Amino acid sequence: MLKPNQDMNLNPRRLLLATAAIFVFALLWNGLVHMVILRDADAALAGIARPEAERSLWLSLLLTAGIALLFVLSYIRCARNGGIKEGLVHGLSFAVLAGLLVDLNQYLLYPVPGSLAAQWFLFGVVEFAVYGILAGWLYPKQS
Repeated sequence: MLKPNQDMNLNPRRLLLATAAIFVFALLWNGLVHMVILRDADAALAGIARPEAERSLWLSLLLTAGIALLFVLSYIRCARNGGIKEGLVHGLSFAVLAGLLVDLNQYLLYPVPGSLAAQWFLFGVVEFAVYGILAGWLYPKQS
C-alpha cells in the first residue's frame, strides 16, 4: 500500500520545478512547431477549426499546465530508479499513448491529411521525449 510522500517520493519543490520546466518547454516547442514549422499545413485546417476569436488562451494554458503536472506525477509513480534514461523511456511511452489518443483520433474524425497527422505524431514523440529527459533530470528519485 502506498504511503504518502514515501513510495511516490513526493518533493513539492522538485515537482513544481519539473512541472514548470515542462510547461515552459511545451509552450516554446508548440509555438515553434505550429506557428513556424507546420504553419502552412495547420493553416489549411482553418475551415474546420474553431475561429481564433473563440479560442480560450487561459484554458489552453491551464490544459498545458495540467498535462505537464500529470506527466511529472506519472513519472514519479512509474519510474523505479529515476534518472534521464528512465525519464526518456517514460516520455516515449507517454508519447505513444498521447499520439494514439490525439493524433490518430484527429485523423479518424476530421479530414486531416495522413501526412499531417504523422507529423503531429513525430513532433509529439520528440516533445514527450524531452519532457521525460527534463523530468528525469529535474526530479531524480535517488537523492
